[in-house]
Amino acid sequence: MTTTRLAIILEDALTAAAGCDRPVLPVSLAVDYGATGEGALSVTAEVDRSTRSLVFVSARATWPDGRVAGGGQGIFRVIS
Repeated sequence: MTTTRLAIILEDALTAAAGCDRPVLPVSLAVDYGATGEGALSVTAEVDRSTRSLVFVSARATWPDGRVAGGGQGIFRVIS
């Protein structure tokens, strides 16, 4: 898997978590890369904090053997 593909997977997960009940736009995204591997990635994302105008989220991708493929953090602006 390329680093570009991992970044896209993490960005999609961050956006889905941030905008689960409202439209959002990214303000800041960061990706940290970990171990390379094979197989299907397991990706989890959760909202860390939310205000009326901003949503702070984090995500983590792991390989089937449990090694971390990467992680990401994002800040999203809530669209009114």
